[in-house]
Amino acid sequence: MNAMDRLRASRPAPAPVEADRDALFDRIVATPPGGPGARPARRRRKLVLVAAVGLAVTLTAGTAVAVSTNLFGWHTDNTFIKDPRVWRTLYRDATQELRLPPGMVWPSRTLPPHTITNRSEPGGMAVAISQTAWECYWTEAIRAGDPRAARSARAALSDLVRHHIVVAPPGSPENVAPPAGTQPPFEIYASDGGIRYVKHSYALAAAGDPSGVAQSCRANRGDLRIPPVR
Repeated sequence: MNAMDRLRASRPAPAPVEADRDALFDRIVATPPGGPGARPARRRRKLVLVAAVGLAVTLTAGTAVAVSTNLFGWHTDNTFIKDPRVWRTLYRDATQELRLPPGMVWPSRTLPPHTITNRSEPGGMAVAISQTAWECYWTEAIRAGDPRAARSARAALSDLVRHHIVVAPPGSPENVAPPAGTQPPFEIYASDGGIRYVKHSYALAAAGDPSGVAQSCRANRGDLRIPPVR
C-alpha cells in the first residue's frame, strides 16, 4: 500500500450526499441577501476585481525574470573572474577597441582584492570610462565654442551607443549576458529608461545645450583627468 492509500484508509472521505441540484439552486437564488455580515453587490464586485488585479501583478512579477532572461537570446552568465591579472587583461583588450578624447590616457584599473565579477565587467568599465570622457569633452567643446571638437565628441558617443551599449530585458538579474555573438566590449544598461535619458542628453548637446552631458560628466568622472579642449 502506498502513502496515499494509507492516508485514505486512516481518514476515509465521507460518502457523497445525494441532493436535488435544481431544487437547491432555486432555493439559493430565491433567498434575499441580508444579515449583518452581508455586503452590497457593488462592493463585492469591487473586492473581486481588486483581488484579480493583485493576482495578475503577483504572477507577472514572479515570472518576469524567467521570461525576460530568455528574450532574444539573453541569458545568465555564471562564468566569474577572481584573478586580477585576468581582469586587467580583459580591461586592456577593451581599451584597444575604444577611443578617448585627444590627449587623454586610459586610467589604471584592476579587480579589488577578495572580489569576483563576471567576464563582461572589465569591458563594461572601459566603455563607461570612454563614455564619461567624451561627455566631459563635449561639454567643454560647447562651452569653448569649438564645433570641430563638439562634432568629434558627438561621433564618438554615437558610436558607443550604437555598438557598445546594450539594454537588458526587464526583470533581468545582475549577471545577465547579451545574446551569443554580441561583440565586446559592451556596457549593459538596465531597462529603466537610462538609455533614453542618455539619448535625450545627446540630442540637447547636439542642439548646443550641454546641461545633460555636463551633469553626467560631474556625476561620473571621478578621478578621470580630462584634457582641455584645444
